[in-house]
Amino acid sequence: MRSYYSAVLSGRKRGLLAAAFKAVLSALSLLYWMAHKSRQWAYSLGLLRRVRLPVPVVSVGNLTAGGTGKTPLVEHLARKLASQRLRTAILARGYGKIDADRDDESLALEFESVVRLTGADRVASAKTALGEFRPDAILLDDGFQHFRIRRDLDILAVDATNPFSGGRLLPRGFLRERPANAARADLIVLTRTDQIPQNAIDALREQLAVLSGGKPIVESIHRPVALRSLWNKRRHEVEWLRGRTVYGFCGIGNPEAFRKTLQGAGASVLKFRAFPDHHPYDSSDVRLLNLEAQEFMAEAFVTTEKDAHKLRAEGFEKPIFVLRVELEITRGEDLLNAALLEIVRARRPAATEALPR
Repeated sequence: MRSYYSAVLSGRKRGLLAAAFKAVLSALSLLYWMAHKSRQWAYSLGLLRRVRLPVPVVSVGNLTAGGTGKTPLVEHLARKLASQRLRTAILARGYGKIDADRDDESLALEFESVVRLTGADRVASAKTALGEFRPDAILLDDGFQHFRIRRDLDILAVDATNPFSGGRLLPRGFLRERPANAARADLIVLTRTDQIPQNAIDALREQLAVLSGGKPIVESIHRPVALRSLWNKRRHEVEWLRGRTVYGFCGIGNPEAFRKTLQGAGASVLKFRAFPDHHPYDSSDVRLLNLEAQEFMAEAFVTTEKDAHKLRAEGFEKPIFVLRVELEITRGEDLLNAALLEIVRARRPAATEALPR
């Protein structure tokens, strides 16, 4: 069903049945919008109670259903805070398995001052973090549509390669909210700006400036930093990809961005397969991947960290690697630092001197 849904939305499926399905999805989109606005108004009017935490709260989210690269942005912020000796708790909603828990390369091991909690009730997660970890700041991963916890800084991540996902609301499209709601953000971070031309970036900045009411805009890229083998956990430099013939696959919101990242790292991508976002891999998927890799004579598989947590290395007949990426700010780092400094100064005066000016 998920594959048919994706095929209809992408336009690969046509005909009367697909048209009828789109009509149903359009009606459901209206109901979705009404439910979302009702919930937002309920919090705004005080009909639903909002929780104020005793430490600064930074929310990172998006307007679309996945694919903007917000998790690398959350980790960038966590590193920035942790490197300045500020204890940070990341609260994530999660989808079944923890998408961004990084096993032996996790932030929690890189920095003892970072902890990640996953759960549907993020107020409960916050209470756990406050009671057991005593953080100086809290990061809400995927928090733009989470109204229950008050935040001091709302950061909106926008994928420069696909900013508004066709402009249709869920479930007819992939928008969680209309683009005009970018006005709620305090700061906007454009991701993957290296994958589109400069004139397109300039046009997007102008559009977002209008939509957001002139909020600060920061630019960033996703920089590949390492490969990790799922077979033996060995780490390789990204340079290992240069000239290699690989089979790339993923189940993320913007698969084309991952393909471009592989090509940008110098890999020869003989075959690329995009599964639906949050795809739960099974044995039939692995058999298909093995058959196609053999057909195209690929040397190895490469996938994302998000997908790696849903895969077992034993089923793959060729080496399988996980590409690790980190977010790098290319324009506007001072704007981001100033925004963080402002909320820490307001809520945690003792930590003010720790943040970069």
